[in-house]
Amino acid sequence: MIRAVVFDFGGVLVDERAAAQRLAGWEAHLGWPPGSLRQHLYSGAAWEAVSTGQISMDAYWARVGAPLAAALPAAFSAYRDSFHGAQLDAGMTALAWQLRARFALALLSNATLSLGQRLQQETDLAGLFDVVVISAVEGTRKPEPAIYRLVWQRLGLPPAACLLIDDKERNTAAALALGMPAIVHRSVAETAQALRDLGILAG
Repeated sequence: MIRAVVFDFGGVLVDERAAAQRLAGWEAHLGWPPGSLRQHLYSGAAWEAVSTGQISMDAYWARVGAPLAAALPAAFSAYRDSFHGAQLDAGMTALAWQLRARFALALLSNATLSLGQRLQQETDLAGLFDVVVISAVEGTRKPEPAIYRLVWQRLGLPPAACLLIDDKERNTAAALALGMPAIVHRSVAETAQALRDLGILAG
């Protein structure tokens, strides 16, 4: 029986479409292939290091930001300053609050320390989560098994009682391999229907 729902942040609770459009525009300006800028920023050794708390945000941007700062100084500075600042997805936030009435809720995110700062400032999320697990704080990240174990241990529940909602299949696959049920999030409507199918959300 499901007793807790575990939410990812980026791509689930926040709407990243505007940020994706900005990145696509910068790729065109730089002459980079589609998708390459996101890969440059969010994969590789620098991102893994900052998202597990091994280096600071300043050190991260020093490693990955040089070509962008030179070519797009004003726009890049604004993007850097608004990191983890994507707008909340109103539909998913409302869905989470609806589930809050019946289930314990947790946040599990591969993110930098700045996400913790945003959560303290975001009034729409105040009091929503019983447990918050951020990779940069814990020194481990999805899809590594250790970070999933932290969530269910802090919830005080077995993995089978904790449902993960994440937008990346590699993360949901890792959860399933550990005995933790999971939904791949693609849209509010699809996730809501999946929750109804599981009997977690009323019709």
